[in-house]
Amino acid sequence: MIASGATLGGLAAIVGATPAHVVVPHPPPLLAPLRNVRVPEPPNLADYVRDRDAAIVLGKALFWEMQAGSDGIHACASCHFHAGADNRTTNDPGDFPFHRLSDVADRNSRVLFSRDAIASSQGMIRADFRAVRQGEARDVCAPRSDASSGGAMNTRRVLRRNAPTVINAAYNFRNFWDGRASNVFNGVNALGRRDPNARILELQSNGRVISVAVTLINASAASQAVEPPVDPSEMSCDGRTFPDLGRKLLTLRPLALQKVDRTDSVLGPWTDSSGRGLRVSYTTLIERAFQPKYWSAPGSVDGYRQMEANFSLFWGLAIQLYESTLVSDRTPLDAFLSGRREALSREEQLGLAIFQGKGRCLLCHAGPELTSAGTLAHAQNAAGALIDRMFAIDMQPVLYDRGFYNIGVAPTITDLGLGGTDPFTQPLSLSRQAKLKAVDRRVPDAFGVDPATFTINPATPVDQKERDAVDGAFKTPTLRNAELTGPYFHTGGYATLESVIDFYNRGGDRRGSEDSDSSGLGTNATNTPAVLGPLFLTAPEQAALLSFLKALTDERVRWEQAPFDHPQLFVPDVRRGEPRPVAADRLTIDASLEIPAVGAAGRAAKGLPPLKPFLK
Repeated sequence: MIASGATLGGLAAIVGATPAHVVVPHPPPLLAPLRNVRVPEPPNLADYVRDRDAAIVLGKALFWEMQAGSDGIHACASCHFHAGADNRTTNDPGDFPFHRLSDVADRNSRVLFSRDAIASSQGMIRADFRAVRQGEARDVCAPRSDASSGGAMNTRRVLRRNAPTVINAAYNFRNFWDGRASNVFNGVNALGRRDPNARILELQSNGRVISVAVTLINASAASQAVEPPVDPSEMSCDGRTFPDLGRKLLTLRPLALQKVDRTDSVLGPWTDSSGRGLRVSYTTLIERAFQPKYWSAPGSVDGYRQMEANFSLFWGLAIQLYESTLVSDRTPLDAFLSGRREALSREEQLGLAIFQGKGRCLLCHAGPELTSAGTLAHAQNAAGALIDRMFAIDMQPVLYDRGFYNIGVAPTITDLGLGGTDPFTQPLSLSRQAKLKAVDRRVPDAFGVDPATFTINPATPVDQKERDAVDGAFKTPTLRNAELTGPYFHTGGYATLESVIDFYNRGGDRRGSEDSDSSGLGTNATNTPAVLGPLFLTAPEQAALLSFLKALTDERVRWEQAPFDHPQLFVPDVRRGEPRPVAADRLTIDASLEIPAVGAAGRAAKGLPPLKPFLK
């Protein structure tokens, strides 16, 4: 809730600054301090996890573990080491933004420069998995020619979307930009109920080992966590499985290649006397963290021990529990919302008023996490309100998934986002699934639809043939710590918050009229919601909004103080060591960048400067 006496919030402020033809979603999405909000978690978690603290130790070790990569260097943290995001770049400041106009206030002005590109993390070198060498960090892989480099050299791949921050991500109802990481964790992959074949091994009281399905709701962070380790662009040689990864890591000392600070808020008590890695094995951590029926069976099934076969279950849940500690709830905004009016300056308070009013930011960046894809989505799920009917920019009604919007960052045809399908060709979008449900078709996700919650035509049920606005839609990211998490949007095409404000002020980068623009696809003239029109903010208003956005930074994140401290990490850094051309069947040689180990007291205690914004 807004602090008592504040004159900044509520529906009246939003409607009063919004064109009369725009219908605002209901109920009004109010702000609140994040520290009052618990991270959602599965109600049956104790059926799998028997020691939460041990699971968090395991999760942090796995998240930062370089040995998890097939190349012995790629960890989850390789894309999430800077305020939970990735600030590496091979670009110069002048390369941003990717879409540059002669008039930053006019989206249809002359285009000076436009690049169909993605600024994202440096991934794996193309190679086929052959085997793990027990006791060694690198897998046995066979490098092969990468068509993207013309076969002349084998370079690192760039991931297909910009890496968002993992800080506060455990709140999200669905994860990944396109929402494909299900709210339901099946113990195996990101697909939840979508994969009918997902099974783990469970030891029965009679000594038999059987294959069972797993259903853990409120676990999209676990669903997300299990995709990168076996993705051939992110952490894996092509063809490696989770049991293979388990077989390797269970023979290795955790974090053996990395320094771990003895004052690390989670790992410190387990630090090895050498200062590198932990003095406890992954086997022991799993045995302490998880129920025995998931790891204690003798023998093997299909050539893997039970602990190896179920490694995806341990990985996903442990990392979710670790990420649930990464909550940045000590910002100036949180203090202000708790009643300390002096926590925000006069300019920052003006920026908050613009955020809630003329800027229309709160309509998508709502709730304590500053994203409508967070706990608001959990509440909407309970109310049958995960989808809505709204007006598109051409003032025609459309269905959409709450928390996912096409804001005109790039032409829709370049990336369908939520409008895509899963490996079983089922729609990712709940709106499209609702249209299938309307004609009694089976759909993969379990969700309710209550037309009474719709903003437009609430008495009208979903019709199979009605228009939707999900192509090119992407999850609304949190704005917490946004000062530190550039580059921005799913393309990474914007380097500064100033340029992001310019983007919204002109109504996005879609080209064309309000009736038909580049956010459309096929017969759908536009996928942009009506609230995404030009804002007409003045220069002082833009400056105030910028000041407010910087007040969303938790200083513990800036200084990497607990719980945001971490082990040492080395990440590939192509710019520091330009790749040397080699034969197509050889690996590229490139340099690495050290991310120093930091203990609970943070960077200052190590004589390190604070984290800086992107390109700073």
